[in-house]
Amino acid sequence: MRASGVVLLIVALVGACQTPSATSNETPTGTSPASTANASRSSEAIPSAAPVRLLVDTDGAPDDLVAISFLVAAPNVSIAATTVSGTGEVHCPRGVDVILGLLERLDAPQIPVACGDDRPIALDHAFPDLFRSNADAAAGLDLPPTSRTRAGADAADLIASISLAGDGRIRILTLGPLTNLAQALRERSLSEGIEAIYVMGGAVDVPGNIAGSPGGPQDNTTAEWNVYVDPAAMAAVLDAGMTVRLVSLDGTNQVPVTSSFAQRVTSAGGGPALAVLAELFQKNDYMTSGSYYLWDTVAAVAAAGYPIGEFTDAHLSVDLTDGPTSGATRRGEGAANAAYLTRADASLIEGLIVSIMSGS
Repeated sequence: MRASGVVLLIVALVGACQTPSATSNETPTGTSPASTANASRSSEAIPSAAPVRLLVDTDGAPDDLVAISFLVAAPNVSIAATTVSGTGEVHCPRGVDVILGLLERLDAPQIPVACGDDRPIALDHAFPDLFRSNADAAAGLDLPPTSRTRAGADAADLIASISLAGDGRIRILTLGPLTNLAQALRERSLSEGIEAIYVMGGAVDVPGNIAGSPGGPQDNTTAEWNVYVDPAAMAAVLDAGMTVRLVSLDGTNQVPVTSSFAQRVTSAGGGPALAVLAELFQKNDYMTSGSYYLWDTVAAVAAAGYPIGEFTDAHLSVDLTDGPTSGATRRGEGAANAAYLTRADASLIEGLIVSIMSGS
């Protein structure tokens, strides 16, 4: 769960009527400028992308399940491993069972799946319990039994072993708090094995999404959840000297789930990956309310190599204090250590999601 629309999950679960206080200043939640062009853009050719080998670090949120389904369906993507962030929305080891069941449902190749620690590098931040219980239940998604089993290594060791064997060709995508990756980097030099790190996280020039979420600090209007839960982990990744691309709220705020997109998904038909998204929409009204964003799916499309918009180079730092700005991602002076998504083409992203997940 990544933006101000997360409160609608609470509304759906417990009938709360609270309105999120941290809202995007980019576009209205019900529509986006780019989505009005869908009718004309839908007939255009969907761009292709070069082959990509990915390691996916997930926290099992509903949009993570969509992102993984997209990557399994993407013809140019090979998933080397999946690690579960125990500091994220889903608990470990339950998160491993959810991911294994999802891979079974998608008839994915055998992919090693490992679990990570349930405590952040520093501080004691956590997602609200209701978010976590929803992730533990796979947001109601029907998952089949499977004989797939978890990997023998823990998440940090699996990340390290895959990266060290990557010969610079492995790309890492993080969809939750970066605890696992930071732990893998702590005692090892992995820079030569990793091509780039794509992070769904951060809010640089837009408000964060913490305030307004029951169970979160109501005075924090600057941080994004994934960074807030483990700010030290995000800082460690930024300081590692590798190519880092943040798919931040700056960009994902421009890609709301509109009613027209939801209708397009449910009427498209075909493809086990798209069926996952359609079922999640059907069983979770908050996802189609107009205030939800497929944060992690946008990050997955970017990590898969599709040209979804524009990234801006910047020197970014993270607030490591435990006050009302904890986890804030800020631009500052100095050489660029990352790039963050400043423009996202919603129409193109929608087309890619439907086309690739439907197998068309």
